[in-house]
Amino acid sequence: MADNWTYAQGNETTAGPHLTSTTQIVISVLYSVGIVANVVALAILCSGKKYRNHKHTLMLRFLTANDLVALSGMLVQMYLQLHDVLSGRVLCVFRVVWRFFGLSSGCVAIVMAVERWLALTHPFIYQKVSKPAFRPL
Repeated sequence: MADNWTYAQGNETTAGPHLTSTTQIVISVLYSVGIVANVVALAILCSGKKYRNHKHTLMLRFLTANDLVALSGMLVQMYLQLHDVLSGRVLCVFRVVWRFFGLSSGCVAIVMAVERWLALTHPFIYQKVSKPAFRPL
């Protein structure tokens, strides 16, 4: 961790964060825009409006919520790391958790793409597969 927090100035090595103030501001603004956009998208998707494709809407809600958790977690983690609140094993655990949410967003997007591909290219198979197997009486 010491490598991340030290940088060379001429012949001297001084301690400090590995991000400049400008870089930190730009990253924070981008994370904040992503968080606000996901909150707005989630609010629109969770409004009382009925959508035609319920499965697609549900997958979009999962994708939006997952992205929201990943972005907010990574933003908090960045600030905790920059201000030396977290270090060592705890920081590693937080990184793994937030990376899981980031990677699972891609998995949700792949499932949505496969579902749409199946619906467009093989509509009869899609109708068979998409109907629930169990119907209560």
